[in-house]
Amino acid sequence: MKTSETSSSVERACKGDRFRFPLLLLCLLCVVSPLRAGDGSWSILITGNLTTSSQLFLSPDAVDPAARSARLGISNSFGAGAEIRYRFPDAHIAVSLASDILRARASDDIVAFPGTTIPVSDGFTAVPVELTGYFIVPFSGERFEVFMGGGAGVYFGKRHYVVGATEAPSTGTTAGYGIHVLTGVRYRFAGPWEAVAAMKFRDLQFHTSNAFSESSITSQGVLIHLGTQPFTSRTQTDGIIFQLGLAYTI
Repeated sequence: MKTSETSSSVERACKGDRFRFPLLLLCLLCVVSPLRAGDGSWSILITGNLTTSSQLFLSPDAVDPAARSARLGISNSFGAGAEIRYRFPDAHIAVSLASDILRARASDDIVAFPGTTIPVSDGFTAVPVELTGYFIVPFSGERFEVFMGGGAGVYFGKRHYVVGATEAPSTGTTAGYGIHVLTGVRYRFAGPWEAVAAMKFRDLQFHTSNAFSESSITSQGVLIHLGTQPFTSRTQTDGIIFQLGLAYTI
């Protein structure tokens, strides 16, 4: 459902420093977690992420199949995130709530006249919020843990499309929903501190609409007609997510 409230909430989540959303979540968790018993069941994780492949479908609502499949591929997008996990005592099961911010960009030039090019930048910002269930492999010990898991998430975001120096602002967004699976290891190297490495597969996608506020602009001395009609796009990440992080156990 496309609403102004949904659009404004996504704008706030994606605006500003790329680490703002995960750090706000982390601050909340740091306040709540000390209220729990310090039995080592809770852990807070900060991660850096690499997504190997993303797709931006430029005309997902087009009638023509060729236009509907037109897409921009973006490789090797980086992000950061935070997670809180609870491991059930005397069990090989854990659950977590996580969020991260992923930003992807691609740049190109369009030829307006021979010898004159106009810079174009396209990409997106995505904010996944995911709930995950973990199974800890039984041969894991107190210092070394192997895990696998899966869950579901809701995905917010917006597209960034710039021609010359003029950006088409976001006019609406529709959150996406999907599932994910992952596997990884945790190693306790000092007291409550753990190093974490994981590999994740998820079906992140959402729809957005953008529109230029001006019907034409001048760039590099060339008049470019843009139009002011909204245009839709669909963002999807279809690659592998590699995560490296540092966890603190409470």
